[in-house]
Amino acid sequence: MPILELDMMIAFVNSADTLHKLASEVFDKVVRGELENAAIPCSAYMEYELALRSRGYDEEEIRLDLESFRSMRNLGEVPLTPEILLEASRLRSRYRLSYFDSLHAASALAHDKVIISVDKAYQKIPGLRIVDPRKGRLTL
Repeated sequence: MPILELDMMIAFVNSADTLHKLASEVFDKVVRGELENAAIPCSAYMEYELALRSRGYDEEEIRLDLESFRSMRNLGEVPLTPEILLEASRLRSRYRLSYFDSLHAASALAHDKVIISVDKAYQKIPGLRIVDPRKGRLTL
């Protein structure tokens, strides 16, 4: 189950983002069923909400965005479990990841060990496969 991280979510909704076209292609593949078992970790939903709040978005705008992601066909979600929280803590200690990057990485490791992101922080983590959509086709 490839995990779609916050950078893909933000780029998808923001047409001015330099990654918008790529993120749109990723989400289109999910909806068409070409990118099977894709999911967003609950931690990415949390980070998305916090990012939008810090930019002044109101509650309704944020809720509508979250509902849009959750209703997207073929897009699952990865719950935030105690095991993921513990692994995230270990990852922060070992690799000096940010709080949310550690949660996203732990979510990916708990599922299929694949994360779709342009964030270089994940390169430090052994056993985690990073799929950078800027580098061509999404092959999983």
